[in-house]
Formats: sequence, structure tokens, C-alpha cells
Amino acid sequence: MLSQPSIENLFQQFVTVRLYEDRVPQGTKQIPDAEEAQDFASQKLGNYARPYYVVLTVKGKTLTKIAEYDKGLIDSPEEFADFLNKALAAAK
Repeated sequence: MLSQPSIENLFQQFVTVRLYEDRVPQGTKQIPDAEEAQDFASQKLGNYARPYYVVLTVKGKTLTKIAEYDKGLIDSPEEFADFLNKALAAAK
């Protein structure tokens, strides 16, 4: 789903970050480790859904959640594109 051209084009407008919470794949450099990442996700994002897509803005040390897609797997590219478009509009 994420490799569809319409979704790829939208993703190009974001800085993407992948946070591993179960295990960090070998060869991947991630700080914090997986356990600390779980704590971060639960405390700062308030969600345990996997996968979980969230759009954040950062000002100084403050994270602000702009939008979230917490339905797990993406079933509809149109619905996911709508989520990304709404996040882009909210970030302006």
C-alpha cells in the first residue's frame, strides 16, 4: 500500500521516522532501544496500535500530535491519503 504512487507522493512531503518497539533490526541504529521506544509511544503518543501512523510537529522540545491513523493495517489507499492530506493541511 505504501508503495502506491499516490501515497509515495504524499509521503515525500513529510520527514518519515520509523520507531521500532518490539525489537530493533540488526544493523539499524535507533536510540532509544526498543523498550524505551515502547515507553515513549505509550507516554507521549498514548497509543499501542501496531502499525500506528502519527504526524507530529516539533517546536523546541515539545511534540504536538497533528493527526493519527490508528486503524492498524491500511485497507484503503484513499482513506490513508485523506489522513495524510488532512495532516498536511493542519500543519500549515
